Order: sequence, then structure tokens, then C-alpha cells
Amino acid sequence: MKKAPYERREGESVKAFEAFKVYRDMGMDRSLAKVGEKLGKSTTLMERWSSKYEWVERSQAYDDDIDRKAIIENEKKRKEMVKRHAQAATMFQSKVVERLNGLDPKELSPSELIRWFDISVKIERLSRGESTDISEVTHNGEVKEKHEYNIFQRVDRYADVYEKIANQRISSSFDEGDSD
Repeated sequence: MKKAPYERREGESVKAFEAFKVYRDMGMDRSLAKVGEKLGKSTTLMERWSSKYEWVERSQAYDDDIDRKAIIENEKKRKEMVKRHAQAATMFQSKVVERLNGLDPKELSPSELIRWFDISVKIERLSRGESTDISEVTHNGEVKEKHEYNIFQRVDRYADVYEKIANQRISSSFDEGDSD
């Protein structure tokens, strides 16, 4: 099995490797002078060992390995988070659907009906991979008119229509109750 570049090299003395580990573990504050000072050795000796045993390159390999492991760990945690969120969302959705099945539309106010409509449109768009936001594309072509379509503005525009329909249904249900 191949050794990692930051492991002890063949022919590298125990003292030289210990000095390398001190250097390697300093991270961004690496300094041969600091290693020498910490170990009570000369900077000249640290420079010689660093050159002979390629401390800079080996430390970079160590940093890269640490970064790679951190990325893998973060990705693992992100996947676990996504799974947890999906499970919680699925559970919540089943509770919401259960509650929705028990709703009587006649008992909802016009503003509640509009709100439910708005939510259902957003959910449908998202589930079909569509954005709920309107994005603008511009170019230097020949098109001179700009058309924007915002489903939510349209819902607001027709809110009074939905309210009238809801009121008609409510009043007609009261009228039906009077004929008994």
C-alpha cells in the first residue's frame, strides 16, 4: 500500500519527521523559524530538512487531503439533511392532505380560498420544476415589446371574482336551506 506523502519518508530520521509534523500542523502559520524555535533547533537545520524532505509539498498534500475529507464529510451531512427534510416534509404533507380532505370549501372565507389557490399553484409549479418567480431575459434583438406574466398578480387581479363566486355559493347554500 502506497504511503501518503505526509507520512514518514524512508531515510527520514525520527527527529526530522517530528519537526516536519510540527511544521505540517501549523497550518496557515507555517514557518521554518517557528519550528526551529519551538524545537530548540536552528533555522538552518529546519531549512535543510525542509528542502531534503520536501516539507512544503508534503504539507500541501496534507492540506489537500484534509480539505478533501472535509468536503466528503460535508456532502455526507448534506445528504443526511436532505433525507431528514424530505422525510419531515412527507410526513407534514400527509397531515396537511388529511386536514385538507376534511375541509368544507363553504366554510372558507373568500380570502382563505384565494390563499389556498395561491398555495396550490405554487406547489404545482414547483412540483413540475417550474419557478414561482418571474425572471426577465433581455437581449439586443428586434423585439420591441416587453410582456411580463405573473401568476400571482393575476390571482390578485381576479381576487374579487373569486370572492363573488364564493359569496354566491355561500348565499345559495343559505337559500337552499330556507326551502326545507
